[in-house]
Amino acid sequence: MKTFYNDTYAGSEHQSETTQKAKHIAEDLLVDPIRGLELVDPDQYTALAIEYINKIHDQNYVNAVRTGEPRHLATSQGFSWGPNLYPMAVAHTAGLIAATHEALTNNCTAGSLSSGLHHASFGNGAGFCTFNGLAAAALYAVTALNVNRVLVLDFDAHSGGGTWNIAQRSMTENLVQIDVTTSRLDTWEPTGESILTYSDVEDYRQSIREALEYAKTLKPFDFVIYNAGMDPINDGVSEDVVSYRERAVREFIDTTPAIFALAGGYTWGGETYEDITAWHRMTLNAWAQNAKTESKKSK
Repeated sequence: MKTFYNDTYAGSEHQSETTQKAKHIAEDLLVDPIRGLELVDPDQYTALAIEYINKIHDQNYVNAVRTGEPRHLATSQGFSWGPNLYPMAVAHTAGLIAATHEALTNNCTAGSLSSGLHHASFGNGAGFCTFNGLAAAALYAVTALNVNRVLVLDFDAHSGGGTWNIAQRSMTENLVQIDVTTSRLDTWEPTGESILTYSDVEDYRQSIREALEYAKTLKPFDFVIYNAGMDPINDGVSEDVVSYRERAVREFIDTTPAIFALAGGYTWGGETYEDITAWHRMTLNAWAQNAKTESKKSK
């Protein structure tokens, strides 16, 4: 299973989990590889990522991130600005465009070590999210790869209001969004088949189960985008429950072409980058294991 990453993911001058953890995870994979997972450089998709960033975001906002002016707009996601912020944010989207191309042209699953995505809306960043690579990937799937029906599963601790904001401008007939959150940050008003569920920590396993059962009633989808946030653990959800979530999501996806992004996961409360890396490896392991199983079935 191809999983996209290059060092530009961590190239921003701003130092935080969102801008740095992909490098920690990639380095860990070099020391302790996951069988069936291949790290691939998405650089050849950079120009395509820029094209789709400009389709989903206001030009004034994109220019602000690129140039640093106006500064309040360039830093609206909460980062300090530097000239490497724009290439960093583009790279995270390039990884998701690359994963989308891989999944839909080869009828498989793929992923990217991308994060900092789902709070970015049409006209600004928010919540450590600069460009919305999830929305860019969805629009690329719809407009370039003839996908009709996209499911965005967002199981970050926080709602994906930015994704919903962009989808309502360009993909109202194509995109269904299902959020399960443990925080009311960046909430949005569902319409149609989309749902937003707030879950208490003690009910999280059941909330995930119910969301996936509901999603099954909406099938078939042509493409699934999964935003695999680990920050519910920061909010008190146990690692065992999140491990269950990762397996359940992958089983739900089954043979549908799909991609994942890594989303939230922080050192809040005394956690370390080693802890965050271990959390995100739950996603990588679940997807790589199922990719191997699919490969055996296809022979």
